[in-house]
Amino acid sequence: MKKVFLAIIISLVSSLSINAQFNYGKQCNNISYATSHTASITFKNQSDYTMTLRIVYVGGGYYSTVTLRPHSSSTVCFSKSGNFKLKIKATSSYGHTSYHDGGKFSVTCTKTEWTEGEMSFQLSSYGNGLGPSISAKQFESDY
Repeated sequence: MKKVFLAIIISLVSSLSINAQFNYGKQCNNISYATSHTASITFKNQSDYTMTLRIVYVGGGYYSTVTLRPHSSSTVCFSKSGNFKLKIKATSSYGHTSYHDGGKFSVTCTKTEWTEGEMSFQLSSYGNGLGPSISAKQFESDY
């Protein structure tokens, strides 16, 4: 039986006020801002699996859930700085589901700098597994 491998590529960049960009009309998965500075991370699913990403605050508390169909992407905006934890649910086309700890990340969102980043997920049928497994109950938890 082949193991499945998930590679998470994280690239987070903070924009300084010198290179400030206004996010006019930015449409995000969870927030739509017309003229404010917002941090944003685009989540890209580069696999044939459906990925459900659950974003919670590191200290506890729900933030957002993103469902990515195979080979799709979605942008999540953050209106304030914070530390977050990512939980991943990967579901194959034949219904096999696994749950994983996607690690922690932080975003900066101030008047002078804000995070604009990307996280890509790639699933393949080789490697050392998906990383740390968690239970479905842990995935649903806000901690």
